[in-house]
Amino acid sequence: MEPRLSQIFSVAMMKQLKGRKTRPFRTIDLQEFFLGISPPILAMQKTFWSSKLDEQVFHMGFEWETSDMKVLLAGKLAGGTARFVINSLYAKGDIQIMVILDGQALLYSFTSCPEIRIGMAFGSGGQSVPATELPLIASWLEKLFKETLVRTMVEPQRRCFPLPAVSLKKHVSGAVFCITVISARNLKQQRHFATVLSGTSSRSESGIVSEDSLPRTITSFVEITLGGLTRRTGLSEHYGSPKWNDTFNMILHGSEGTICFNIYEQTSSHVKGDFCGSCKIQVKYAADGSTIFWTSGVEDQVLADRAENCWKEVLMNVPISGIENAELCVSLIVTEWQFVDGSRIRSDTFNKMPSKLLYSFGSLETITGRTLRITVVEGRNLAAKDRTGKSDPYVQLRYGKVKRKTKTVKGDLNPVWKQTYEFPELHDVDHLQLKCFDADYITDENLGTARVNLDGLEDGVVRDIWIPLQKVKTGEIHLLLEAFTIDTEAETPQVDQINSLKDCQRDVLEVVLLEARDLVAADVRGTSDPFVVLQCGDEKRISKVVNMTLHPQWNQTFELNDTGEPLRLTVMDHNVLLPNVKIGHCTVEYDRIPRNQVIDKWVPLQGVRNGELHVQVIRKPAESGISKKEHSNRTSKALDKSHKVQALLKQLAIMSKTGADTETLEKKLEELKILEAEKSLYLTRLLKEREMLLGKIQGLAKMLEINEEHS
Repeated sequence: MEPRLSQIFSVAMMKQLKGRKTRPFRTIDLQEFFLGISPPILAMQKTFWSSKLDEQVFHMGFEWETSDMKVLLAGKLAGGTARFVINSLYAKGDIQIMVILDGQALLYSFTSCPEIRIGMAFGSGGQSVPATELPLIASWLEKLFKETLVRTMVEPQRRCFPLPAVSLKKHVSGAVFCITVISARNLKQQRHFATVLSGTSSRSESGIVSEDSLPRTITSFVEITLGGLTRRTGLSEHYGSPKWNDTFNMILHGSEGTICFNIYEQTSSHVKGDFCGSCKIQVKYAADGSTIFWTSGVEDQVLADRAENCWKEVLMNVPISGIENAELCVSLIVTEWQFVDGSRIRSDTFNKMPSKLLYSFGSLETITGRTLRITVVEGRNLAAKDRTGKSDPYVQLRYGKVKRKTKTVKGDLNPVWKQTYEFPELHDVDHLQLKCFDADYITDENLGTARVNLDGLEDGVVRDIWIPLQKVKTGEIHLLLEAFTIDTEAETPQVDQINSLKDCQRDVLEVVLLEARDLVAADVRGTSDPFVVLQCGDEKRISKVVNMTLHPQWNQTFELNDTGEPLRLTVMDHNVLLPNVKIGHCTVEYDRIPRNQVIDKWVPLQGVRNGELHVQVIRKPAESGISKKEHSNRTSKALDKSHKVQALLKQLAIMSKTGADTETLEKKLEELKILEAEKSLYLTRLLKEREMLLGKIQGLAKMLEINEEHS
């Protein structure tokens, strides 16, 4: 047998044995794998063609009998290790083959579960196993093999064999996918009504189901799984045809995999969702750099598509098993394939212009030195979303990657907010994104969106505009737009001084981020590059990135103002060019912690299968004074980091013009991100100290005024 085939089968067997156990063993490990020299016999018993929904299917017999194989397994017992050998194998079944994509690939599978028999003998080991246990172990392995075949390549589950015209002769290590769950159709709600009609809900004396017992609001969501990563869409109200349009970046390890979609329904009276149905799409890399997608359609008909290169979108309507005539519409894009030699296949746009790497890096948006002041004044003629003919509107602003949200005005179609937000102006961002929502208990409804052009704003000149909302029939938002240079601002407004004085009186949270363990592997190499985003209210802190580990250690200390809101910790996997991937989050409640008392705990991560964070939280009174020496040190460090950032930016510009390789650019970009984060940290501390000093000056001035009046 071909040694590569033995290697492929051994990897598959190790995956199946991992975490499995049978009496009397705690675990079973694979130590040696050799298939022998006797290959399977194909098409000796029978061959014939058949038609299945206009698809030609070729059938042939499969028989494999070998007695010269050697698969050595080690089973861990309570007192040691026992070894046993699979020395013979008999498998017999019928295989069917279908040609897809005009001859660019084959799909193959067993028509039904094949007959399998395994022969075993004891090997060497530190502890013997009773002879009566051997048949039990053999039957357990036979059952395991059959379950694996049924799950992977027994109709309607099919494997793919690509037939590319050319080969890049590269070994794949993984890929990055952009998956969008668009919508579904023909989702039925019979489960909820069946519960009511079965008598579990209230009936009137006449036997008629009361209207109050019927579910009022039914929403649905989709859970997407690829490997060890799971993502979930938002909730969508539906009457059989929900829409989500939620996009996720997910990682595939290896050259092929299965994307699973589980659909759930949720009523307003239940927190947990009820499982409705599922579907899945299989994906495989072809040697010419293309990607093949396939799944089973109606009556097990094959649905297949092919993306010739990265960034080509593939749209598929996949039948949902468990719900008659229901389909899920999804969009699939392979953003890049990665290979074991470190090379990648990406879009031609990225390969042609290396200088664009600078602008695709999220944290390198260059600041002009001006500040944009956006005031959300009011709205008028907004759409009514509640049953009362009103709405509870709020506005969400986004400039670059910074988001701000107004307060919610209850029950008003002409709300007044009068809230002001400031953003540092960026060179490469010329517009403001605005979204208006109706706040609801389950999911907020869209009241319209708008794109506000910021070109041509002059210093000190206020632009007063009404913006019509798009994607809705009615609604406008009143905005005041202003740009100013920070240096020309004479003093902070009195309201800000009062707020800063209040901030000085608040407690301070000292959060010590120590370490994490058993994080989810988000990269194709089986590891992650984790960092943590700490948020309390509107205040955020970001930890350093620890590369290539699932058990990172940060040992960093952060200070945040005690706003009374929960402390939220989000663990992210850092990517240089692609968007960062969320690999879990958790919330730490601290409101009951006495001052100067430390809580030390491991907090399990939510939204993922495994992972924990180790943190310490101390609640301390705000500092009464600022060290002059410490303030001077922070100022000099901030200036030093700023000079280093400017020098590194010049180096990157020269390297991009001279055609430096991508790996070198990525290292420089990583170095630049760390410098930017450190500079931002020092500047944030300096600004906070400035606000504290201004607040104290204001407080002293008020005290002097009071003393003068009394005198």
